[in-house]
Amino acid sequence: MIRNRIWISIIIITMFFMSHPQPAGSTVSVKMKHEPNLITIGAFFNGTQLTVSGKVAAENEVVVIVSGKQEELTLKKKGKALGLLWMNLGDVHFKKVPNLYLLYCSKGMMELAASEPKTWEQLGIGFESLKKEMEIEVPQAERDDLAQEFLKLKQNQGLYASRPGEISFGQKSGTEKSFKTAVWIPPRILPGEYQVQVMEIHNGIIEGSSVDRLKVKEQGIPSMISSMAFNHSLFYGFFAVLIAVSAGLVMDFFFGTGKGGGAH
Repeated sequence: MIRNRIWISIIIITMFFMSHPQPAGSTVSVKMKHEPNLITIGAFFNGTQLTVSGKVAAENEVVVIVSGKQEELTLKKKGKALGLLWMNLGDVHFKKVPNLYLLYCSKGMMELAASEPKTWEQLGIGFESLKKEMEIEVPQAERDDLAQEFLKLKQNQGLYASRPGEISFGQKSGTEKSFKTAVWIPPRILPGEYQVQVMEIHNGIIEGSSVDRLKVKEQGIPSMISSMAFNHSLFYGFFAVLIAVSAGLVMDFFFGTGKGGGAH
């Protein structure tokens, strides 16, 4: 008798969950892929393109974020001493800042964010979210200005970028449509593992999300120099001095006393 009651309870609970759909905040996996899966940095690496594509529901928008691991950075703070001379005024420590953050979104997503400025904040993405998450060891009064300057620095280096409207859609097929974008990977990217995230957005709510990995590694001369620096530091130091001396001798030969251009 007790066993029958237990089974009846299980059946009722199961029917309850089957009859109630998932809440709007839940997400499903997005069909996506990216090419290449591996980026190699050689002696003449000058950046490359990463193609991200997939399928989403026909009425939804897309956000693509390529990001790196969070790190800690120490930068020099510049300012005017006594209101006269520009100089270093000390160090500023930044924490919880990704070493790469590239944000691409579809045109519809751009228009939604323009009409509702808090959209990015609610989704937890974008530069404003980065500003809130990062930790800066300075007085609170200086925090916003330094955070903004940090974002500008990273954007000038190509390591942070926001590219609205640069995701294109293909023809709709039934309830789905394809999407595609070309993410520019900057020359300054460091070797390591990165994250490629695709989010499917409907009316400012994330309905689907998928994350994949992107690997970046050195090859050729950069790989050899890096390996030498970490594994054979003494030889690397000697090699660096030898190159510096050789470069000095070459410059002296062409522009100095070796060509009669020295002091007389």
